[in-house]
Amino acid sequence: MTDAADALVVFGITGDLARRSTLPALYSLSQQGLLTCPVIGVGRRPVSDDGLRQQATEAIEASDEHVDDAALSEFLARLQYVGGDAEAEEDPLYDRLRAALAGSQLPVFYLATPPTMFDEIAEELAEAGLVGDASRLVVEKPFGTDLASARDLNRRLTAIFPEERLFRIDHFLGKEPVQDIMYLRFANAMFEPIWNREHVASIQITMAEDFGVEDRGAFYDPVGAIRDVVQNHLLQVLALVAMEPPSGDQDAIPRRREDVFRAMPSVNPREAVCGQYAGYRNVEGVSAGSDTETFVALTPSTLR
Repeated sequence: MTDAADALVVFGITGDLARRSTLPALYSLSQQGLLTCPVIGVGRRPVSDDGLRQQATEAIEASDEHVDDAALSEFLARLQYVGGDAEAEEDPLYDRLRAALAGSQLPVFYLATPPTMFDEIAEELAEAGLVGDASRLVVEKPFGTDLASARDLNRRLTAIFPEERLFRIDHFLGKEPVQDIMYLRFANAMFEPIWNREHVASIQITMAEDFGVEDRGAFYDPVGAIRDVVQNHLLQVLALVAMEPPSGDQDAIPRRREDVFRAMPSVNPREAVCGQYAGYRNVEGVSAGSDTETFVALTPSTLR
């Protein structure tokens, strides 16, 4: 489906992911002329439209030293907020969302929320009559907590949004340095002939962040570093580094990435090193006795 959306609904727009990534990305898309529809933010916090626009301005200015004032104003003018308790008897959230979506035929619902809320929100959208034949749903990682839960979540979501209208995304794949990996490998006459197992002894990938969990304790503690970044972001980067040259249709790159995962042996948990940074248990939302890992290292022998 390639029809442009006539409304973008962002659940969790007042959260950490939206502040760090989603709002700056939406501004960038708007600046490029790729996002022209209304953007409706949904959350439980009591925030006004102007309050959300102020938060968006601060998030965008923090991520970009050269903000285009005209582009920012145009984006903010299309930004509005629908907030409150979905279970409220008076003036329920989804009734106000329906009013905000009046006339929309091709809405896209993007869930920048804890993954435990994916199926709940999808079901509430359906119960409220907001899921039409052209509605699309976009969900972030992590998708489930293990294979069984991922399959169950997939079953629940595809019962509401068919496969062709359900998008499971990994925002790391949209980062320019990650996208450049393929050009570096396959369009570079120096590297392309020697980037293979005959010339490469090992691959080492490091993801080092200069900030802590901060106000994401309630989200992060049930997830941990392995599910938060290893089994999605870092494995996707590894697949781009190790995959064979893609050819064919638009599914060629995903198929080559899948080939890498099928060829990889399973990780041996006994050969993984996990740790937790000092002070993590003092973060709001983190269990006092939490053993959630904030650091993980997989040795070369793990993937041998």
